[in-house]
Amino acid sequence: MSTARPLRLKTETAKRTEKVAAAHNPIAKVWVDNSISHLDGLFDYLIPERFDLDAKAGVRISVDFAGREVEALIVSRTDEGAVAGLKFISKVLSPIVVAPAGLINLIAAGCARWLAHPYDFLRSAIPPRIVSVDKKIAAVVTEKAKRGRGGASKTFIHIQPHEDAMAKMAEFALSKVKNGSVLIITPEERELQLLSDHLHDRAIVLSASLSRTDRYRNYLRSISSTNQITIGTRSAIFTFPPDLKTIVIFREGAQSHYEPRSPGWNTRDLAILRTQEDGCDLFFVGYSPAIETGALAEVGELKTLTKGNRLKVSNFESTNGELLPGRIFSPIRSALKSGPVLFVVPRKGYASSLMCKKCRNIAKCECGGKLSTRSATSVPECVLCSKVYCALKCKWCQQDVMILLGRGGERHLEEIGRAFPGIPAHFSNSESPILQLPRNPALVIATPGMEPQIVGGYSAVVLLDGDSFFSYSDLRAQERAREIFFAAAALVTPNGEVITVINSSNPITAALAQWNPKVMLTRELSELREVGFPPFARSIVIEVASSEATLIVAGLKKAILDGRAPASTKVLGPAQRSGDSARILIMAQIKDSEKLLKFFSEYIRHRAITKKKPILLRVDPYSLS
Repeated sequence: MSTARPLRLKTETAKRTEKVAAAHNPIAKVWVDNSISHLDGLFDYLIPERFDLDAKAGVRISVDFAGREVEALIVSRTDEGAVAGLKFISKVLSPIVVAPAGLINLIAAGCARWLAHPYDFLRSAIPPRIVSVDKKIAAVVTEKAKRGRGGASKTFIHIQPHEDAMAKMAEFALSKVKNGSVLIITPEERELQLLSDHLHDRAIVLSASLSRTDRYRNYLRSISSTNQITIGTRSAIFTFPPDLKTIVIFREGAQSHYEPRSPGWNTRDLAILRTQEDGCDLFFVGYSPAIETGALAEVGELKTLTKGNRLKVSNFESTNGELLPGRIFSPIRSALKSGPVLFVVPRKGYASSLMCKKCRNIAKCECGGKLSTRSATSVPECVLCSKVYCALKCKWCQQDVMILLGRGGERHLEEIGRAFPGIPAHFSNSESPILQLPRNPALVIATPGMEPQIVGGYSAVVLLDGDSFFSYSDLRAQERAREIFFAAAALVTPNGEVITVINSSNPITAALAQWNPKVMLTRELSELREVGFPPFARSIVIEVASSEATLIVAGLKKAILDGRAPASTKVLGPAQRSGDSARILIMAQIKDSEKLLKFFSEYIRHRAITKKKPILLRVDPYSLS
C-alpha cells in the first residue's frame, strides 16, 4: 500500500518593499526608456538607503514605470521636492558611471535640437552592458577634468594632393595627445581601419564591427583614461574622455556621419554643440568643405588651413556619349608606362536601367522600381525589392529586346579592359573592396571612396562620366561631387596627371588645377542663400499617412498665419512617397529656429496625447528629397 507524500506549501518570491530612503539627496531625476515620444522629460524616484553609494549620476538603473520594469539613467540627485508618493528605484544595474556629466548635457542639448527622446541618443551613445566587463572594472569611472573652459576654436584643414590623409591625421593626433585626449571620427569602417593601422596600439577603437564585449570594454576605457587617442565611427562622437582637448571629424559632409535612425543627428553638429559646452578644439579634415562648414567660414566662425598647390589637369569632353574620348588614350598610355592608372566611375553594377528597344519605355518591376543588371551575363533585377526577371518582356509592347542604359562599374571595367588590352585590370567597389595594390602598371577601376591605396600614388587619375557626378537632383549633389573629385585627384603622384571627362564649362577642372574648391563653394552658398535653403534655413522633413497629408499642410499654414509658427516658415508638399505615405518639407530662417522647433515639439506632443498616428520627423536631414 503506497503512502501519500507530505503536502508542501507553494512558495512565491515577494517583491522587496523599500522603506528607508537615502539620507543625502534622496531624489533621483532620471530619464526613462519608456518608448513614448512625449514622455521624454525627467521623472523623480526615491533612492533606497542600500543603493546610496551606487546610485550616482550617470549610472544605469531599473525602475517601475506604468507597471513594468524598464531601464533608466540617473541624470542628477537632489533633496528638493516632495517625496510623498514617489516610487523607489528597483535596482542599480551597474555602479559604473557610463554617462559622464558632459554626455548628459550633450544629450539634453541634442533632444532640443533634433526633437528627440533622450533614449534615442543613449542607445547610440552607450554600448549595451556586459556583466563580465563590469566585474573586471576595479574603479568606478569618474570625471577628473574641468569642462567648459571656453575659447574653443573651429578649423577646417584642407588635405593636400599626394598626402596620405590617414598618416597625416595619425601624426596630428600624436602631436595633440600630449596636451590632452584626442577624439577622431571617420565616416567609414574602411577609413577607421587605415587610421588604426597607422596608430597601432596607441588608440582605443570604437566601432560597430567590434564584438559587444570589446566595444563596451573600449568605451569604458575611453571615458576613464587620460592622454588617450580614441578613434571611431559615427557613434563615437558621444564618447567623453575626462581630459578631452581635441575633436577631429574626417570628411564631415559624408552621408555616413548622419544617423539613419530617428532622430537623424549628425556628427558635425553634435561636435559643434560639444565645443560650446566643453570648450575643446574642433578640427574638420577633408578634401572639400561641406556647405555648412563653408557657411561657418564665410561668417568668420571657422578658419581654414590650406596651402598653395597646383596639379596638372586635363579635360576631354565627351561629345557623343562615348566613355573614352579619342584624345584621352595618349596620356593614359603614357601614364601606364610608369605605374597604375585609376579610373573613378559614378555607379556600381553593369547597367543602371533597361529600356525597351521598340517602344523606348523604361523597364520597371511590379513594385515600381527600375530594373538593372549586375554583369553582362546576369538577369535583370529590381533595385528596390530584388525580384529577378529571367524572361523579361516589355509590359507595354511585349517585346523582349532591351537596351542597357547608364554604364555601371562592371561595364566600365569591360570597356576599359578592351581599350587597353594586355594590361591587368582591377575593380574595387563596396561589395568587393581592394585595400591596397602594388605600384605596377595596371588599370584600376573604382567607385567613389573605394580607391585602393598605392604607395607613391597613381601615375594618372581619370574621372569618367564627370557630368553624372554633378547631375543628381538632391541638395548635396554639388558638395558630394566636389569631394569625390578632390579625394580622387589627391591620389596622383607629384608628377602625375589628373584627367577629367566632363563638360568644359564645369568649373571643377580649374578648381582641381588650383587645388581650391572655394570658388565653387562660394557660388553654391550664394545660390542657396538666395533661395533660402539650408544651410541658411532650418529644415524639417515629415512623413505622414497620405490620407491626412493635405489636412496637416492646411494646419501648418494656419499656424503660420496665427503666429504660432515663424512668419518665415515655408511649407512645401505634400509629395507622394512609396506606399501610403506622403512627405512634407518645412523650412524657416535660421534666426527663427528656436520658435520653429518649439512649435513642432508641441505639435508632436499634442498628436501623441490625442492618440493620433505618430509621424516620422527629421530635423536638418542629409537630403531634402
